[in-house]
Amino acid sequence: MKSGKRNLVEKLSGAEGLSFLKNFPLSSLTAIGTGGRARYYASVERVSALQKLLKELDGPFFILGSGTNLLLSDRDFPGVMIHLGRSFRRLRQSEGKITCGAAVPLARLVERAVAASFAGFEELSGVPGSVGGAAAMNAGTHIKELGDLVESLCMVDTSGRRRFFSKGQLRPSYRSSLAPVPGVITTLTFLRQPGGDPERQRGRALELQNGRKLKHPWQEKTFGSTFKNPPGMIAAKLIDQAELKGFRIGGAQVSPKHANFIENNRGAGALDILELIKHVRRVVRTRFGITLEPEVRLVGFTREELGELAPYAVSPPGKV
Repeated sequence: MKSGKRNLVEKLSGAEGLSFLKNFPLSSLTAIGTGGRARYYASVERVSALQKLLKELDGPFFILGSGTNLLLSDRDFPGVMIHLGRSFRRLRQSEGKITCGAAVPLARLVERAVAASFAGFEELSGVPGSVGGAAAMNAGTHIKELGDLVESLCMVDTSGRRRFFSKGQLRPSYRSSLAPVPGVITTLTFLRQPGGDPERQRGRALELQNGRKLKHPWQEKTFGSTFKNPPGMIAAKLIDQAELKGFRIGGAQVSPKHANFIENNRGAGALDILELIKHVRRVVRTRFGITLEPEVRLVGFTREELGELAPYAVSPPGKV
């Protein structure tokens, strides 16, 4: 960090809307229950504070949203975990337009959009996480992804500059960030499209939500889908056909309920879960000649721990 890691808190202590906690435990903030301590945990309440923070940072940092789609190493995180606070949970609706903060739960956006007959949002019902997290990986289903619905995006890049991108400038590819440049997404806008029908949409949303409750092991500690679906295939079916449901390493097991989910139901450490991911990947490749690509973000592991998964890992970034 430009001012030295020990001086960061002192240098930014006067920034309004920014607070720090030192040696902050992270495991309770991740859906699967892994993680060590963050050297600094920064809670951000203003875009201006986020700008100041990113401008000063040149060491490791990570944006911690709702904690889904994330496998965090149990070793201590050597930099700053950034959390967007309540001011980023604002959701405003005007005629034909929704403006949504990145920390808004995706479920809340879906509910509001469906009630206002914004067509397409019903297909995202039951998808976990925050809106910003969903934008950072273009979350969705085989029918609809968030990127299909976004009209524009505001963010702060890693130099601390505010940036605005219209729909045509975004990158809506499968399970990749919509943002064209690295940084932190702060706000997204959505426009009402024709074809909305609140009654029909609510019925569809309830159908999908109930279906996911039946199929997915949300009562267990799990980060969500482990692998991306290969083109024209379904990862869960491949794992099921490889007879891996219920397979366990340490406290982690392939969910008996849905093969593309991993459950932490016996106090698994992050390395147990990582080894299980690698094992499933090897078995599927051996059986079917298909190499599964992780959908879950792998953060804080060494190259040796990751092995063949190293190219897919999210390194503790500095200016990423």
